[in-house]
Amino acid sequence: MHDRRPDAAFLDSGVASFMGTPTLDPYDADAMAATDASVGVVGFPFDSTCISRSGANMGPQAVRAASRQTRHYHFEYDTDLRDHYTMVDCGDVPTVPGNSPESLDRGAALLGRLLDASMLPVLVGGDHSVTTAGVRALGERADDPGLVLVDTHFDTADEVAGERYNHCCPIARAVDEGGFDPERVSIVGLSAPTNPREELEVALDQGMNLYSLDEVARRGAATVASEAAAAAFDGADATYLTLDIDVLDAGSAPGTGVPTNGGLYSREFLQVVGAVASHGLDALDVVEVSPQLDPAGVTSRMAVRAVVDALAASALGESHAVGTGTAAAAQCRRSRE
Repeated sequence: MHDRRPDAAFLDSGVASFMGTPTLDPYDADAMAATDASVGVVGFPFDSTCISRSGANMGPQAVRAASRQTRHYHFEYDTDLRDHYTMVDCGDVPTVPGNSPESLDRGAALLGRLLDASMLPVLVGGDHSVTTAGVRALGERADDPGLVLVDTHFDTADEVAGERYNHCCPIARAVDEGGFDPERVSIVGLSAPTNPREELEVALDQGMNLYSLDEVARRGAATVASEAAAAAFDGADATYLTLDIDVLDAGSAPGTGVPTNGGLYSREFLQVVGAVASHGLDALDVVEVSPQLDPAGVTSRMAVRAVVDALAASALGESHAVGTGTAAAAQCRRSRE
């Protein structure tokens, strides 16, 4: 007989919260007032605006399941996330299928509750339209916020078929609804013949900071990402990092609506994430995971890895991404001394 529940050695056991963290109802005012949580994970199961393959509404559930394979101790960073954060899973935004404006309003309100409780929101999509809720919530609480987008696409379209809330439009909404100065917006990883010229022209006309995949490949991911982060974050009073999983090469992230053949390698991606997040984050999202398009689950696992790397880099104020010099490498060298 056990007086308390024994620890479970099997990683895929237990309730499917993010990394097995406790759950917290963000609509419970008493619970929110009493919590000491510093990171709140929120799912946003919404993909009603996809212009290609749908399924990102199942992303939050799949990412939570995949997160059970990840430990709080991060080997590359030689740090335990629990030493820096108290994490809770705040459940999902109560979306209204087919109703983008109402769903985004609800998302912004929920994320605002987390920010008002001094939590760093980690938003798991969902298609990229859900970023609109995140930038609204942060923008309402900051005077001069900065944003870095890591994406194959510009996402600067003002509307798609007359609709302003679309997964091609989150950066346009960050500017006109979130209050982000376009000159404090950096986009990293741009590539592929899926970008409309009009979105390039918008980004150029507004003065956004653009970094192509070609530049990443030639100059190095960490170098380019550090410049992008400095352009967006230096002098800003709040920072937002939004990660579209389709920036990765399709071999690393097949489970997404518009996979990118010839996209970022996974190690380059993590170098970008580490370099940007090391500047410190106030809000983070990862979007466009469509798990039914990836039976092996590698896309969901990449989303989890991006989150834990971003949190570790933000906590330490430095990147330990593989290829840039890691704390793990220093530890392993001890075995040869």
